[in-house]
Amino acid sequence: MGTSTSSSGPGSSVPFDPPWLEPLQTGLGGIGGAGGGSAEEGEQSTGSESQTGFEPHQPDAAIAPPRRFAPARRELGGFARTGDGRAFRRAVGHYSKSGMGGARRAAGRMRAATVAAGGLVSFLQAARTGTDGAVRDWIQALTAAEPSVREVIDAIVREVVGAGGSVDEDSIRDSMSQAFSELLELQPDINPLNMSDDNIWSLVEEYLAVEACNRLRIDIGQLFESASLSPVEIVRRTDDMREYMKAEISAHLGTLREDHPSPNPNEFEKIMQQALANTFLVFEGELQ
Repeated sequence: MGTSTSSSGPGSSVPFDPPWLEPLQTGLGGIGGAGGGSAEEGEQSTGSESQTGFEPHQPDAAIAPPRRFAPARRELGGFARTGDGRAFRRAVGHYSKSGMGGARRAAGRMRAATVAAGGLVSFLQAARTGTDGAVRDWIQALTAAEPSVREVIDAIVREVVGAGGSVDEDSIRDSMSQAFSELLELQPDINPLNMSDDNIWSLVEEYLAVEACNRLRIDIGQLFESASLSPVEIVRRTDDMREYMKAEISAHLGTLREDHPSPNPNEFEKIMQQALANTFLVFEGELQ
């Protein structure tokens, strides 16, 4: 994974939400801003929080307890050594409950990632419908050079996430690119500039799974490297983590999609936050 840097995770006596998290979100989303795309032609945008039923996450300045990730680090270390799926689920449960102070807070810590995904959804919908002049101009300039599918994907990710160099931004870019790669492997003929709703939902599922695993590794530290695993074992464990996480996230997104089959980008971002909170809550249940 592209985020296995030298991070040892957040230190003690720091806020659950770092102070730079709110400003980071304002730079995500690309053309039109995160979640700023228009609804499809002929579609009425509900748009209001009261209609979606999802509460926006508020900045959290509460101070996290010391050694908050110790239980999660212990369980994730066990998973790294043995591949035991229950150890991974318990690691995520501890990460959410004691490391982040609960599922809602854990999901909120990932809201830069969901804001970026909302921007991605907005961009892909606008690219498909051709209703946004700025996006149309961007596509014309890009396609004039007859780029490959991979080059189109890389350009979309750069447009949505930007060129910032923070750990969060690097992780989001990595997760988004990897999600596109997984979708491209399953559907080699896919056109990133004309994606169906089903493909967009599948892309978001993969993206959130990769990003949640990235977030876990960033906050807990380089346990996989310290476990003296071979490169092949690291790849295998990383893939297993993503599949465990994706299975839960996909289930919750599927349930929420039944209630909101055609969300606008703002609603989509709230749905992703709710799906993450529900996912972390399920993993917390492994601790009982």
